[in-house]
Amino acid sequence: MILYNVPESKGVTAEDRNREDGLFSLQLFYKLQVGVSDEDIDRVFRLGKRTDPSTPNASPRPLLVQFGSCGIKNLVMESLYNLKNVEQKFTGVNIAHDMTPKERIECKRLLAEAKQKQAEDSSGEYIYRFCGYPGKMKIVPLKVRHDTSVKRV
Repeated sequence: MILYNVPESKGVTAEDRNREDGLFSLQLFYKLQVGVSDEDIDRVFRLGKRTDPSTPNASPRPLLVQFGSCGIKNLVMESLYNLKNVEQKFTGVNIAHDMTPKERIECKRLLAEAKQKQAEDSSGEYIYRFCGYPGKMKIVPLKVRHDTSVKRV
């Protein structure tokens, strides 16, 4: 999985910066109440070249977190709704699946297809969303109830 908008570490050595990134991710997963431990994470590293921290408007590089199993990653992804209740330190952090270029193309195609189905549905009875894990995504119609809540069909 990839974490976006994680502040860059001020550590002097690459080892110090990597250790701080790993600690940040572990603290985030603890706040999400997932139960991820240090042993569950195989690797944590930054993507892209390191820029000079004094550069104006330099955005932090994405942080790639590799887990020992897909099950743990899926647990984290399923508990992302807890992000709204975390402390200030973690606000603004976005978490996404690490997808291949082929999976990203498929995701964009499904999004366009869901929008098209939504536009074609004149009844207003359903909204169309896509869900699932990369490589196994599908479009799902969700029935809209009159009390403004959504029920999966």
